Amino acid sequence: MKKAHVGILPLILSILLCAQAVLAAPYGMFRIVHGGFAPEFPPLDFTAAKPQLVRYYGGPVISHARVYAVFWGPGVASRTRAKIGPFYANILNSGYLDWLSEYNTSVMAVDGRSGTGQTIGRGSYAGATAIAPENKSKTLTDGMIRKELSAQISAGHLPPADADTLYMIYFPADVSVTLPDGSLSCQDFEGYHEGFVSKSGAPVYYGVFPDCGTGFDDLDVTSSHETLEAITDPFPTVGTRPAYPQAWNSAAGDEIADLCDGVNASYVTGAAGLVSDVEPGWSDLANACNMGPWTTAGAAAAPSPPPIVSVFKPKPAPIMAALAGAKSAAVLWDGL
Repeated sequence: MKKAHVGILPLILSILLCAQAVLAAPYGMFRIVHGGFAPEFPPLDFTAAKPQLVRYYGGPVISHARVYAVFWGPGVASRTRAKIGPFYANILNSGYLDWLSEYNTSVMAVDGRSGTGQTIGRGSYAGATAIAPENKSKTLTDGMIRKELSAQISAGHLPPADADTLYMIYFPADVSVTLPDGSLSCQDFEGYHEGFVSKSGAPVYYGVFPDCGTGFDDLDVTSSHETLEAITDPFPTVGTRPAYPQAWNSAAGDEIADLCDGVNASYVTGAAGLVSDVEPGWSDLANACNMGPWTTAGAAAAPSPPPIVSVFKPKPAPIMAALAGAKSAAVLWDGL
């Protein structure tokens, strides 16, 4: 979940406030913190390994994210429509995703279950689709968004869901979103990601991005935040006690971008010279926020150390079998 900047992005990106506890992020949100961010962990140099902060809870990750930008009706800002595609194409095929291999899942989970046996690598931008939503309400809930997403997929207006597909949904400025805990878009959060398993058994992963009027220079950082977290924890924690089918979280339910809220934004430079602002993510191997910067060639100015090979070598559970095991969690089952 991304904590929104409330119009003070330049200040936030230049000043590191005194440390205080960061709110854990239910629903994979980036919460608004009125008055600014307080980073829980400062950006450090990559140093010797220290005690593990992020733990594996046994759920799936997204191996090679295939991102579709979904525009909720015709009212999505023209700047977002024009810039979001090049942004995703830039960051998904870059070193920004290479270092996430430290969160591969051929390891044993904290509860002793086998991992899903997945590796994380670069992804791709698959294109944009403007949908004509059946739900015309200007006040949406996450349940409404899930239902609409399912309907659009079933009708063939969006590509089928699978274990790599990530639908990133962008909304007009006059549409608000309320979450089950009462959190309201642009007051409590700028974006979030979620996932559920369809009736056909396919995982459906998505991100939600209301238009908070903060401009694309804020939206790109929000989008990168949710991308990192959707890849490493596509079924996010509801609350502060992560458990299966969550993937990589701190014990308090923070995902890897939450742990770097408040540090300076970094950037990805593409082969054509496009520079995309991105949120850093937490590297457990380095015990620090990986600040990059990155390029589409994959060479990072401050690369993560080589992945550590786990001492556990259990037989990996197939990804769909792992998802089937989540069926008892009713919150995940919805849609198609």
